[in-house]
Amino acid sequence: MGKLLSMLEAESQKRGMAQHGQAIDAVAAFGLVRDMPYQRASTRAPESIIKEWRGTCSGKHYLLDSIFKEEGMESRVIMATHRFTPDTTANFPPELREVLAKGPVPDVHTYIRLNTELGWMTVDATWPTKAASLGIVVNNDFRPGVDMILACSPIDTYEVPEGKAPQEFKEDLINSFCGSQSDERDRFINGLGEWLSRITS
Repeated sequence: MGKLLSMLEAESQKRGMAQHGQAIDAVAAFGLVRDMPYQRASTRAPESIIKEWRGTCSGKHYLLDSIFKEEGMESRVIMATHRFTPDTTANFPPELREVLAKGPVPDVHTYIRLNTELGWMTVDATWPTKAASLGIVVNNDFRPGVDMILACSPIDTYEVPEGKAPQEFKEDLINSFCGSQSDERDRFINGLGEWLSRITS
């Protein structure tokens, strides 16, 4: 078993989310990572996401990408530009919707394309299961070869180039796509994390 999968197994058992001796494969890892609270960890390093048991789209998917690769699967990190708008955030709280009343907030979403025995599929573990009670669409099932629903409405998508650090690539995209609204985006993501962690933890 790979290092990160072992760490995830140990931490999930410590937190009572998996039985001792229960084997955790890539599919089970998806469920555990998905149900981590949506909130920024101190860093996006996979080890930090496991230890702090939280992450946003980037941290969660960098961790899953590494776990899938530990399992010998072909995995690619994908970035998608999108905008938070009143239409895409109908169930968000008033304090976040007030921000959007001034105009859409640009963002760069992270997810994974995974090659399974039944072909390539989209994997998106952004929203924890408990977020479904807020009207947010959650990916409950991992069915090999079947695309999951993305946590955004993408404008353009980009595969992280070979040899390029995913977060470095993402920050370049944020700078070019979000521009002067980068700080506003950060505040919005932090507010979204605080809201979701209150409701779903």
